Amino acid sequence: MTTITVEVDKEEDLPALQEVLGKMGLKYHVEEDDEDWGDLPEAAIEGIKAGLADIEAGRTHTHEEVMAEIDRKIADYRKANGQ
Repeated sequence: MTTITVEVDKEEDLPALQEVLGKMGLKYHVEEDDEDWGDLPEAAIEGIKAGLADIEAGRTHTHEEVMAEIDRKIADYRKANGQ
């Protein structure tokens, strides 16, 4: 037995492909891939998923909050070092 994997980018093409395979008497299985991450490494995918989970859980900071914290740390450093 030989297995062939085919990726169909245009979902509207799937019925035509199924018809051709059926006419050829070939068995096939359609597997939906809702998470097409392309060629991203697994570590990058896990990082993205973790970030999305943080967003959904409200564990985020605005740009303004982050910049204010950085400005405060720079000011504290300068003060501590006589600058």
